[in-house]
Amino acid sequence: MSEPSASSDREPGPDEVYCRNCGSIISERAEICPECGVRQQPPPQSPIESTVDSALEGGNPVVAAILSALFPGLGQIYNRELMRGIAFIVGALLAMGSTMILVGFLLYPAIWVYSIYDAYTRAERGPDQRRTDDVAAPDRQRPGARDERDTTSGDWDE
Repeated sequence: MSEPSASSDREPGPDEVYCRNCGSIISERAEICPECGVRQQPPPQSPIESTVDSALEGGNPVVAAILSALFPGLGQIYNRELMRGIAFIVGALLAMGSTMILVGFLLYPAIWVYSIYDAYTRAERGPDQRRTDDVAAPDRQRPGARDERDTTSGDWDE
């Protein structure tokens, strides 16, 4: 790391920051420090690169729905919900196998349509919301759990 310049004796203003390399005060929007020449921010991406990156990172509802339309479960895997995607894939394969007894002709389209709907709606929610949806709230009581209320007095045990 270089020696700090004389301009770093003062505090940076509202739109100024310190250079990550030499410590001189520079504009917060500066890509390259004018003192030492070190890049401060990543180079800007082209619109095509940013579109491709956002489509591949998961969470785009349209891409998730298209993948699930190609085959049930692919949209869920794209949304980074592997177990949910595998469940849809297994369900679709079982439904396809059950076409021999004519049940699959109704079951497969139902799984296919629900897979598209599920992939789209869960991608719209975002990863943080999907995670909280999958975790049971602590104040919900599990089926079969003991009721903590004292039935004789009507009071709750603390």
